[in-house]
Amino acid sequence: MYEPILPQGPQAALMPGAAYSVPGLFLYSSLVCQCLDQVEAKFGYRIPVRYLYGSPQARWNCGRPIIVDHGYTMEDIQAELQGVLDRGITPLLTFSMPRMTERDLEDPLGNAILDLLNRLGGGVIVSSPLLRDHIRANYPNIELHASVIMTSFEENRDEAYYKTLSQNYSRYVVHPDDNYDLDLLARLPKDRAEIMLNERCVRHCAQRGEHYLTNTQDQAVALAGTGQYTGFLRRCPFVPDYKQQTTPARNISLTAAEAKALADMGFGLFKLQGRLDIPYAFFFDFLRYTLENEVAFPAMYPPFCFAIRAWEREKAKGRKK
Repeated sequence: MYEPILPQGPQAALMPGAAYSVPGLFLYSSLVCQCLDQVEAKFGYRIPVRYLYGSPQARWNCGRPIIVDHGYTMEDIQAELQGVLDRGITPLLTFSMPRMTERDLEDPLGNAILDLLNRLGGGVIVSSPLLRDHIRANYPNIELHASVIMTSFEENRDEAYYKTLSQNYSRYVVHPDDNYDLDLLARLPKDRAEIMLNERCVRHCAQRGEHYLTNTQDQAVALAGTGQYTGFLRRCPFVPDYKQQTTPARNISLTAAEAKALADMGFGLFKLQGRLDIPYAFFFDFLRYTLENEVAFPAMYPPFCFAIRAWEREKAKGRKK
């Protein structure tokens, strides 16, 4: 008698041998861990999440502005970092604010978090050489990653540029536009590279630099509690995603086949964005890029949506108290 069984172990993986860097730190880390546990229970496969990145509301945060203050104390921050480490995952702080000044380096909260991370273990994603050098001089146990923001301000992203990043950082992100330049990708140092999987912007976006700089300004307004938000996303024609409802233009999220082709080229670490996504959108991407697409992904995503809904209800209850 035929008894269909879901794929088990490495057969459940979209890209066996690949590892992942995902968002969720200080945002929905518990939901990420719940997803890992449910996948393992269902398929006997532990999705290899190597890094979990994010930030509490802090001046140095960039990439995605954190407008809502969740009121994290230093004890809360330590518990969040330690909880991730206890799962065998390296926490990464998104201290990727570009164009920092010497005065910015004096920020007491940023330095207090760095001191904690230096003692516990973990890494920092940076785009400012000034902050990079500050961390190297004062917090030597912290792993340094080059942010995708850094590549967004570089006009000549050639082989030599990426090799320099590989020499200066533990990890660097290949600019999403370059995911389609197969000749360049073939020549890049791959042992420290990260491939961005689900960038939802258009290729060669002319506003990318402005986007990151306005995030920095909006973060400063959120921290000060006064000032004017830039309103950049109101002007952006492609982000947030609902603006793509009727356009035939393709964003630069990789297909599963494109991602697997890059894995076959020798890239082993893949990154997902999603700190401003609703959880349903992020976990759709997380599961479709980590699980075999024909059977494992459709078997996992619908039931996990119930876990997301339960998480949202608990979160709503907490806000009412």
